Amino acid sequence: MSAVVDPHGHSADAPVHRKPELAGYVARFSGQKSLMEAARKTRDAGFKRFDCYVPYPIHGLDHAMGMKPTRLPFIVLGCAVVGLLTAVLLQWFTNAFDYKYIISGKPYMSIPSSMPVNFELAVLFSAFGALFGMLALNQLPKFYNRLFLLDPFQKVTTNGFFLGIEAADPKFHSQDTKAFLENLKPLELTPCMEPHADARLPRVIAPIAVLLLVVGLIPLVLAARMRAMPSNVPRIELIHDMDFQPKLKTQRFSSMFADGRGMRPVIAGTLARGDLRADAAFYEGLIPDQADGVDRALLLPNAKNPDGTTVQLDQMPWVSEIPLPVDAALMERGRERYNIYCSVCHGLTGKGDGLVTLRAMELQRGSPGIGTWINPISLSADPIRQQRVGQLFNSITHGVRKMPAYGSQIPESDRWAIVLYVRALQRAGSGTLEDVPEELKAGLTAAE
Repeated sequence: MSAVVDPHGHSADAPVHRKPELAGYVARFSGQKSLMEAARKTRDAGFKRFDCYVPYPIHGLDHAMGMKPTRLPFIVLGCAVVGLLTAVLLQWFTNAFDYKYIISGKPYMSIPSSMPVNFELAVLFSAFGALFGMLALNQLPKFYNRLFLLDPFQKVTTNGFFLGIEAADPKFHSQDTKAFLENLKPLELTPCMEPHADARLPRVIAPIAVLLLVVGLIPLVLAARMRAMPSNVPRIELIHDMDFQPKLKTQRFSSMFADGRGMRPVIAGTLARGDLRADAAFYEGLIPDQADGVDRALLLPNAKNPDGTTVQLDQMPWVSEIPLPVDAALMERGRERYNIYCSVCHGLTGKGDGLVTLRAMELQRGSPGIGTWINPISLSADPIRQQRVGQLFNSITHGVRKMPAYGSQIPESDRWAIVLYVRALQRAGSGTLEDVPEELKAGLTAAE
């Protein structure tokens, strides 16, 4: 089987070498003044691909060479924009599209909450753009530099001042460029040669590149598989964090204690912090001197006496005065809390005509078979008006009949504020013309 031969007579399998080629000229000058003058003349002559090599920075040399401002800031800006868009797209995809998760009613995609990630990715991409942009613009990294092969160039780090014109310059001509540099009166002029080398990549590069590509795709394939397929095997925990803590869980055995229980019983004669409520008037609506003899279980709705009879709550030692300073602020607080928690059933005026009640009655008229709705009693009715404030407070705390308990939702001070506002509604709902001030009666009569 014959080998493939190129037009130059080389076998396709044989390494191809090229002869040394002229890569440019390097001229050495006596000092920075002569180098600056040579740079200006080279710039004015129309050369573009040339550079100056000096042992220390020279102010004004870049201007003498006609160098344009670097494009690196635009690269960094572009990378920052890409980083910003990447952050926005990533957060939108994860939060508002791929895995929507409601957190306290917040929007899926919120610009203020996403700003830290936007900022961080913009800075990260900018840093990468500055680094890799600098390397690309400077054509780095290089495995070798042909200038280092020139013996005179070794002085560039001490007292050498060089100017080199590359053969890639559109105006470069071997004879004309050499003559031009000789007219600049350099100390010496040296041709820079590109050393011969194999023009082809080594054969081992292609299989290594394919191997690295395949290996790099393996994690992506595994991640896609784990994402698409359910599994009963627990995930690998490289960093446990707080997933596995040495703690005692509910209803678990523990060898730490003699009884073997992980859950410890309440110690007799102790209270948890914040549970000491010595003020019976404020926390329970009971007269302090008589509260010790009251069984708290009898204060719950529909409680039964030991003989099976229903507990008469109006016989309990309830306080008759609100145990808080009564002022306009407490009244306003009570009105606000009442409108939030109570008005939906009792109505804004306490007559039992809240929105829930009206809707329930409407549904009951349309579908009699769905059940019977009992309207809340008017807060101005005699049985409610005759209750002491302590009993009203207890009704809000523990509930009564169909009314649920609000003790876990409304703090004690707000319950007393609601009781105060209920008293105001009762006064307004049962008032007569004699209760109207004299200066307002005339206007009231005229309005009628």
